[in-house]
Amino acid sequence: MEITQIQLDALKEIGNIGSGHAATALSTLLSRRIDMSVPEVWAIPFENLDTIIGQLDTPQAVVYVKAEGDAPGKAVFFFPVESAKIVAQTLLGIEKLEDVDVFGDEMVQSALKEVGNIMVSSFLIALTSFSGIPLQPSVPALAVDMAGAILDAILLEDGSLDDNVIFIDTQLSGIPQIEGQFIFLPNDGSLKKLLGALGI
Repeated sequence: MEITQIQLDALKEIGNIGSGHAATALSTLLSRRIDMSVPEVWAIPFENLDTIIGQLDTPQAVVYVKAEGDAPGKAVFFFPVESAKIVAQTLLGIEKLEDVDVFGDEMVQSALKEVGNIMVSSFLIALTSFSGIPLQPSVPALAVDMAGAILDAILLEDGSLDDNVIFIDTQLSGIPQIEGQFIFLPNDGSLKKLLGALGI
């Protein structure tokens, strides 16, 4: 389906509301003020997904949940490894960044899973609030690997996906050098249902 500018503007507003919820939750979790902005929102054809994720052979920390409900899909948050290390360092109080092991330390991975879950859930809650269509996140999963390999594993799961992918860029302030990407992969028909519920 063709996505109009009005629909993109509505999705950006939803992204901004979600980022506000996430910033509030992260501020409490990290005991410091966190602000988050959503500079860009795109709806892109599914086959062009790799163009917004970047280098698929670059390691990333990825939190993935299934969005279950009347407009199901797959919700994914991508952390560049350097950003993931800074988040874990801040949350766990690790003195040196080089001591943060995102690949093998279970405490670090648990912390990243919690932060990623906050990010993903906040956007899904905002989408539910605006559309009136309930979406519940599943238990989050975390993987730290090449972005392409993780994406392939997610796409191999059951469910026919829509032609379009919603991409929400995010920037955090309050912690230096933090960025991330939220991607919603709607099941076939879910995006049309969500946009229809928004009245646009």
